[in-house]
Amino acid sequence: MSADALRAQIRAQVRTALGAKATGADTSVAALMQRFEAGYAAANAEAIVACFAPDVVWTLPDSRVLNGRAACLAFLKERFASPTGPKFSDSHMNVLGQTVVQNYKVGVPLPGGQSVTLDGTDVYQIRDGLIARKDAYWKQIGAPKPAAPAAAPATAPQGVVVPLRVGTAAHAQALTDLFKRLAASPALLQAAQSGLLRFDMRVDEAAVKAVAAAAPAPQAAAATPTTSAMAATTTIDPAACCSSCKAGKACECKGDTCALHDHPEDVPELKGVIGEKLLKTLPPSVKTVRLHPKAVMTPLGKEALRKRGITIDRGTTP
Repeated sequence: MSADALRAQIRAQVRTALGAKATGADTSVAALMQRFEAGYAAANAEAIVACFAPDVVWTLPDSRVLNGRAACLAFLKERFASPTGPKFSDSHMNVLGQTVVQNYKVGVPLPGGQSVTLDGTDVYQIRDGLIARKDAYWKQIGAPKPAAPAAAPATAPQGVVVPLRVGTAAHAQALTDLFKRLAASPALLQAAQSGLLRFDMRVDEAAVKAVAAAAPAPQAAAATPTTSAMAATTTIDPAACCSSCKAGKACECKGDTCALHDHPEDVPELKGVIGEKLLKTLPPSVKTVRLHPKAVMTPLGKEALRKRGITIDRGTTP
């Protein structure tokens, strides 16, 4: 069913429901609306406003409200003077006592020289033979939909920002330790390189100058260069040495099993009769043993030393 046929059907149903009959009042209202439409057809603002009550209230489709004849007249003159104003057509009036419902088509210009046709509905309230109220509604059927916003580019997952405040010697030492731990942890280092872990560093200039003034002057003849906090990132954190180091306790590594700590070599001194049974009690890290001058080495003891690769220091105990 077309839109026009649907409107005609609705008008017939409304008239039947209300038992509408042509009366003198209906005739006068119809005549008023005919003069009103004739004013629009002729683009005659004065003729249109003559159909309004002095205190008319006109609500526009964009929710603006015009109060009184003067405001309506100024608005109509501006609309008719514009070549891009709306164009009305296909008007149908439904007079229901002192209420008039008007259906129509309205062409609205769009940017770029194009236009769109909308369905409009106005509701009029008549008082003392004049239009006292006019409510206009334009239905956006057929209007182009606004373009969907462009999809936002995929963003990297938000990381953790660690605030750093450097202004004292303790802060500088903490920064050095931080870089050491980053270098010792592959997971933390990867997070920092990918941006998941970021640092927001603020430097207290006055405090830094005070620390620099209090620091001892570097010796020009120093043979060993100093290590900066950034250079420390290439080293390994001693806390990653063993479980004891990680717990803040003494390192449990022995012999050459740990390159992070300066462990003195464990060289036990063997006394008495040295046999295979005694050698089995030596820790695996022992690589050298010292024999007491009065110690006696059995053949099985010598073979056990050879198999384990342990050398013999035949020096005496001081």
